[in-house]
Amino acid sequence: MIRNAWKQYGGVIGFVAVALVCLVMIVPRGAKQTSVRSLGVNAEFAFPTKETPHDGEVDSAALVENANQWNGRAITFTGEAIGERMIRGDMAWIHLNDDAYAKKNVEEAGKLEGYNSGHAIWLPADLARQIRLFGDYQHAGDIVKVTGVFYAAAPDHGGDMTIHATSLAIVRPGHPVVHTVNTHRALLAVGLMCLACLLYGMRRIAARRRI
Repeated sequence: MIRNAWKQYGGVIGFVAVALVCLVMIVPRGAKQTSVRSLGVNAEFAFPTKETPHDGEVDSAALVENANQWNGRAITFTGEAIGERMIRGDMAWIHLNDDAYAKKNVEEAGKLEGYNSGHAIWLPADLARQIRLFGDYQHAGDIVKVTGVFYAAAPDHGGDMTIHATSLAIVRPGHPVVHTVNTHRALLAVGLMCLACLLYGMRRIAARRRI
């Protein structure tokens, strides 16, 4: 019975034994495990040095590209409040966009300059309530400046990249946005729709004649 069991499972046992030996040989002895992987500096974006002032102004691009270098440092971040405040007890989440459209949106003759970019902010709810207008389709939000500590992977928030702010100031109040109709584009759209209807009608007539 033992011989039969060895014949049946001997190959599997041998494979597992060889795999364990290889694993022991590959893994270095005494190797220290670390939860943070060292990343190089992207010199195209700002990164802290010995001369970098405390609570210095940093934009979202630098925080993303050189997250390890800024991690745990006190910074100042400025952007347009968008969406809405999300109250969580005594604390709250807000989102600040610091892209080109935060300064001047397209409806106000702003230029198309890349994508939206910003940062999530975790701060006391009383500070979040100071924001009166959040940016959406019909409004340009308040321009807000916050100061706090940047975390590349905040342990209290599932490893998300956040700024834990301790102060907030309104730099510029928000305002309604007036959307103007582009007459040329509207006429072009109507013309294309009429052309599409004409071609569709001609196709239906041709199909009936074939029948």
